[in-house]
Amino acid sequence: MAKRLLTILLLSTAAMLASQAQNADGRIGTCMNEGRWFDLAHELNVTPADSVNPILYKMAVAMTHHYFNRPDSACTVLGDLLNNHQEELGDNTLSMAVLMGLNLARTDRYAEAAELMQSLCGQLEAMGADSTQTAGLSIMERQYRVFAENGPVCRPLHPAGTYRVSMKIDNAMHTVRDKASEGHFIAMDGRINGRKSSLVFDTGAGVNIISSRQAYASGLRLLDAVIPMAGVGMQHGHLAMADTLRIGDMVWANVPFLIVDIRTGNAEVDSTGVLLPPVIGLPLMLRMREVQLDFEHRQFIIPAVPSSNPLGESNMLRTDSEGLHVAAADGDGRPLYLHFDTGGYGTTLLPHWYLQHKEEVMAAGTPDSLRVAGVGGVNSTRAYRLPYKEFRIGNGEAVLDSVTVDTGVGLHTGGEESPQYLGGEEDGTLGLDLLEQFRTVILNLEEMYLNGIPY
Repeated sequence: MAKRLLTILLLSTAAMLASQAQNADGRIGTCMNEGRWFDLAHELNVTPADSVNPILYKMAVAMTHHYFNRPDSACTVLGDLLNNHQEELGDNTLSMAVLMGLNLARTDRYAEAAELMQSLCGQLEAMGADSTQTAGLSIMERQYRVFAENGPVCRPLHPAGTYRVSMKIDNAMHTVRDKASEGHFIAMDGRINGRKSSLVFDTGAGVNIISSRQAYASGLRLLDAVIPMAGVGMQHGHLAMADTLRIGDMVWANVPFLIVDIRTGNAEVDSTGVLLPPVIGLPLMLRMREVQLDFEHRQFIIPAVPSSNPLGESNMLRTDSEGLHVAAADGDGRPLYLHFDTGGYGTTLLPHWYLQHKEEVMAAGTPDSLRVAGVGGVNSTRAYRLPYKEFRIGNGEAVLDSVTVDTGVGLHTGGEESPQYLGGEEDGTLGLDLLEQFRTVILNLEEMYLNGIPY
């Protein structure tokens, strides 16, 4: 909801500014208009500030701080724009105010974020907007309100230090191909309110997730908020709070979960009765700041001090819908923009990439099909298998000897099918099969980079 609203607002904002400017202003405005945040960050790094329209420059800086997980800095720039430059912003004020609310929440200032979202809803309603137009803001306002009333959220109770947690393999896979199930999750042992539980480590989850049965058994406190969850389709979940969550020697208080009994709407898939373990998603990973996936020794390492970025720039961003996107490359150095999802085993190239490389796929690929079952639905699409593909993740390179290319064309319908959580501009999804080709993978959420270290 928030992502769609913000995107609509920013399209008109950046398009107007880009049309009014040439050179640096035009390049920066175009990057904002097209949502090319990595390119925008590069433009700001190489462009003198005094050569850009001052308001456009501040908006661009705010956007990069937002997407590269610097919410404190984003709030500072947005506060200046909203307090001192509303006249120059004009119709763009609303988009900047929504962005301010998102970043207030990201800095745990939930009460302020809730008040701002409520105010924006009131202003829109006074201008004649109906409930469908304010629904996204209302959902965020309610979520922020209950977090403010039940916080501080994800408060660490353990002392600072380096922690190591054993990495487990869980074979209750939710991505199923037509021919056979394959793949696995990586998980860790934990305790939710003192009750033992395996916990799936899922970078594709913007929230922590738990089933209603597990939530009841673990004694979670229901909160007065229901929010949507995008997957293959869409479902709504009820927010709940765990008083404590323990992983190894680490403990956090007030950890939110979204209670979702995943339904695909497909009788065959839903009849399997597979109950997935609770999922640890981005909210807790952000508190860890850095997680090293040590595949050689089968452990998670959470260092006391996050590692310095060896790449020279960020290659990972945080989306409005709390996903992670990675700027990678193929073996020839051609850029790949990937949705990072350790909850999905197979690395897959998506329709956006397929349409640009159709001849290559036809020449080297073998016809196949892809069936993905998840939250809210099942997608069955025509696909191809490439026999070989090299990927560059940060400074590391790895090869997969079989990669699926999703055409996005429905296997039975012939129409376009795409999971709800993907925006359509991703070249692919970065799954666990590729990560496991590296000795260690460093996920750093302070400086926003992902780096693969080969064997």
